[in-house]
Amino acid sequence: MKKNQTMIDACLACFAACELCATECIKMVNEEHLKCIASCRDCAEICMLCVKFMSRGSDYKEQLMKLCADVCNACADECEKFADEDDHCKECAEACRKCAEECMAY
Repeated sequence: MKKNQTMIDACLACFAACELCATECIKMVNEEHLKCIASCRDCAEICMLCVKFMSRGSDYKEQLMKLCADVCNACADECEKFADEDDHCKECAEACRKCAEECMAY
């Protein structure tokens, strides 16, 4: 169960970081951040779906976690573009990378 909990914790942390990053980017009203916002929203949603699938022992959890890792890495790539200027983007990218790593390790 520890392995499951580690993955769930990483997904929850990533969800929270993505929600915060998207919210902060929206407040900036900067067109350059639109893809970052969209990536964060997608990533937050798939992370929560992973938590749900894992918690109920879905037969599809492994496939979803692989997709989640791909989405997390794509979101991290996008957030890293702004990591030097925006702490929320840097923290989001870090949370996404950790989540992707945990999902792939499962």
